[in-house]
Amino acid sequence: MILVRPEDWRPRDIDDLEPDAWRALRQSGSVCVVAGPGAGKTEFLAQRAAYLLETGLCPPPLRVLAISFRTDAAANLAARVRKRCPSELSHRFTSLTFDAFTKSLVDRFLTAIPIDWRSSRPYNIPFPPPTFRQVTGFLQDALLNAPNPWKTEIAGLSAGDFEPHHVGAYRLPIARAAAQTGTELTIQRWWASRLGAQPRSSMTFVSLNRLAELLLRASPHIRWALQLTYPFVFVDEFQDTTYAQYDFLLSAFQDANVAITAVGDDKQRIMTWAGARPDAFERCQADFAAARIPLLFNFRSSPDLVRIQHVVARALDPNATATIAQAAR
Repeated sequence: MILVRPEDWRPRDIDDLEPDAWRALRQSGSVCVVAGPGAGKTEFLAQRAAYLLETGLCPPPLRVLAISFRTDAAANLAARVRKRCPSELSHRFTSLTFDAFTKSLVDRFLTAIPIDWRSSRPYNIPFPPPTFRQVTGFLQDALLNAPNPWKTEIAGLSAGDFEPHHVGAYRLPIARAAAQTGTELTIQRWWASRLGAQPRSSMTFVSLNRLAELLLRASPHIRWALQLTYPFVFVDEFQDTTYAQYDFLLSAFQDANVAITAVGDDKQRIMTWAGARPDAFERCQADFAAARIPLLFNFRSSPDLVRIQHVVARALDPNATATIAQAAR
């Protein structure tokens, strides 16, 4: 395979990229690419992968890691890269869902997880996950058995968001320590009920995300190997990143020679009920020194619809930049 000089590289299977997409594609460090519907966010990631692989900026045996939130999105992105790159390059593009990636780390390195938080092998992933009624019962039991000074705090916990917002946001200590608050006590009891379930531990994907994050803090050599393997990491639908998932990204790739490409639409935050951070892009800019680059073209909607979308966007954010329709009327 003959590599292409970065300045000579051209997009694959499309005519061109908009100017801001070119700027984001050539970014050497981390970047937050913010774009609305119809902007071609998935296509941008496929082109950036082709650019990194075909120019040798991601040389063998190093790989590009792409993390999506849905299985179909991960498969779609992988298929686009295979179509745009020769097989000797595209095989170094790994496209997985967030949950599949963190689960694979837990499964592979389970014995490296601190003993206080280690699940059984094998473990169960219940489907459906714990119901509202089951979580309500757990919280009621936790309230009844809590020390009196913490009962009011525990009574304020809601079954609707307890696991995504509280368990998901709780950074597990490497060694279990005495709880300092009622919320922390309840979270620890939740973990005890999950890990100690019989005959196997009962893990949710929130708990697997948290265990993977703990694994990397407890085992620096695994974190180091991950960073050496993946110097480029893409995260699609970044506005849906949960507290647990963002903490995983921090523990895996912060303060390392890894370029994060976070792509999404900060006007489409519809997963906050499931623990999505409302400030994911802002945190990425601060924690990874990521440049923020908006994409302005809309390839899907007519000019009239683009104008309507901009009215809605301005209602959500007065500083929203107008997009430019590229679709025919």
